[in-house]
This record gives sequence, structure tokens and C-alpha cells, in this order.
Amino acid sequence: MSEGAMAGPRSFWPWRRTSAAEPAPAAAGVYLDWQQLLGLEFAARRVRWPPQQASARSLLAGRHRSRVRGRGLDFIELRQYQPGDDTRTIDWRASARTGRTHVRVYAEERDRPTWLVADQRISMFFARRGSLRSVVAAEAAAVWGWRALAGGDRVGGLVIADDGLDEVMPGRGRRSLLQFLERLRSRNHALRADSPVPPAPAQLDAALQRLVQQAPRDAVIAIFSDFDGLGERSRSLLLELARHNDLVLLPIWEDASTTTQGVRLVVSDGQAQLPIDHGDRRVIEGLATLARERSERLRGLRAELGCAVLPLLNTEPALLQLARGLDKTPPSAARL
Repeated sequence: MSEGAMAGPRSFWPWRRTSAAEPAPAAAGVYLDWQQLLGLEFAARRVRWPPQQASARSLLAGRHRSRVRGRGLDFIELRQYQPGDDTRTIDWRASARTGRTHVRVYAEERDRPTWLVADQRISMFFARRGSLRSVVAAEAAAVWGWRALAGGDRVGGLVIADDGLDEVMPGRGRRSLLQFLERLRSRNHALRADSPVPPAPAQLDAALQRLVQQAPRDAVIAIFSDFDGLGERSRSLLLELARHNDLVLLPIWEDASTTTQGVRLVVSDGQAQLPIDHGDRRVIEGLATLARERSERLRGLRAELGCAVLPLLNTEPALLQLARGLDKTPPSAARL
């Protein structure tokens, strides 16, 4: 699918296909299973979603409350009138009692667009143990999307591929989310070790640039990726996004406790293959250094952006990790 191309109308109603056209069940942990993505809807509803947040600064806040001048749902405070305030909010009794004009400030509920950014590049088609990173990212994005939809938000997103971006504008109802999930599944099933499409680290910045254009403010943006290609340009774009949006970074990483010492692996970029001997101390130290440097870059971004960072491991179901992290970890305390 070309960059920004829109899928046809049948693409987001895949369960209506005939049995002859139904794809074969996906290998667990290697490719996405469509029925499993749909089945996450019910499970996602059980993830705790604090309904009485004073702001959107929680990892999942379905209905978001904002202070507004005007009529809302819940009274917040009584304060002195300021030029530009809506005269309909004047509290005449308080004004008469104090001799100064006062207005009542309310909090009203508003829905917000949720942008899911799921990385499906060849760098995500990897795992030493457990599920492939591409599968974990997709399942976590599905959980987040179903939960945001249950909270009344508009949901859409971007799917990052080496040869383009698939975009679904946030919309109300299931239609937009199902369309996003279908594109996500399609990109996931296109991944293969011998893919002729070369790796494209620059696609991360391309996705962030698209978000800057499409989500200028007041959106929830959740990025599920290994952040391959993260650099200075990425930092600038993330800063711009975090300035007016609620940004959550969810890096997909290997479990540090997982060891493949003494095992020979063969890695490929789709064009060449390279054997890696995990029995070689220099190889182990080199890989550990690369992982540590990427972790430190994200750790620095968390402090600079003031956003949440919630790492997801590929050795545990994404649903359980999200439920645990979103229920207990506020953004300011999110840890790497």
C-alpha cells in the first residue's frame, strides 16, 4: 500500500469474507491473528481506566476533563470576573455579596482524538524468545485502541512500514479502529526475512512529521516501536508533539533476563545474512552496549519531554503489561 493510501471499504470488515477467502491461522507470536485482535476488545474493557481524572495526564484517560469558561458538568471554583469571560457564568449572588463580579468555573467532559502509532518495519520482525516485536507492538496498539474507544474517544492512527505510512484519521465508533487494525494486520503479514524492501530507519521521523501535521494539539499519542532511527530530528519532532499533546512512548524490547549465550543466530536485513555467536564475549558486550545506548536516549527524552515511557517486553502478553503499567504507573513515575 502506498504512503497515505486509503484502503477499500471491504478492508475493515474482514470477518464478512467467505470461508474460502479466510486467511490461514497465523503462527502464534510470529504473525497477527485477526480474531485475536478482535477478541482483545472485551479484555481491554477490563483494564482499569480512572473515570475521574482532573486532567489528561494519565496513561489512559477516556473522558478528559478541562477547565472552560461556560456551562459544563461539574463546578470547579468561584473566581473574580476577568475581561473575556462568558457573562453567562456570572454568579450574581456571590457578586452581590462580595461587591465584585464573580464567575463560576466548570469542568466539562470532552472527547479527544487518540493516535496509535504501530511500527511494522523489518527491524520489528525479530525476537530471541517470545513473540516478535512487531506482534507485541500491534497487540498493544489494539488493546489501547479498544480501551480508548470504550472511553468514548475518537481513535485512529499510523502504521509505519519500510515503504510507506498507512494513515487512518481518528473517528468515533468502531469503523476507524477496525480500519486501522486491518491495515496493521496487512502490514504485519507482509513482513518476511527475505523482503525486497530495504530497511528504512528514516520512516520513524516521517511518521512523527505526519503526526505534527495531523495532531497539532489536544490529542493522546501512543507510539509502539523499537525506535530504530531515533536521532536529533526525532527529538525535535517529539518535543513539538509533547508541547500540546499527551505523548506516551512504548518501546518494545527484549527481556534483559533472556539469554542466548552459546547460541549461534543468523540475522538479516533482507539482503545479507550475518551469523552472530552469543558465546563470544565481545559480541555479547557489543549488543549490550547498543541496547544500553538506546535505553539511555529514551530515558533522556522522557526527562526532557515530560512524557510517559512504558517499556513492553516480548516475553509477556501485551495486555497484562499494559494493565499492570496503566493501573499503577503515572507518567511521572514511568520507568525504563
